[in-house]
Amino acid sequence: MTNRETYQVPVPIAPGETLQESIDLLQITPAALAEKTAVSVDYVQQVLAGKVRITPEFANALTSVIDVPAAFWLRYDQNYQQALAEH
Repeated sequence: MTNRETYQVPVPIAPGETLQESIDLLQITPAALAEKTAVSVDYVQQVLAGKVRITPEFANALTSVIDVPAAFWLRYDQNYQQALAEH
């Protein structure tokens, strides 16, 4: 049983961390992901670092590269931002 007074909410995991794991599994670089999704390398690096949100356009482009629906990435990003606000 967890003591409510000492329980701390776990730190939320940024979508960029999961995206990094995905591109690692696919053995592609952030630059290659940027090229495949028609965004800047800087944007990809900022997403991976958790500094910017995933845009609908990027989420749609990710679908063709990673084969994960855009809705997953957008929902993940929204949930992450909400968790940060509550943390």
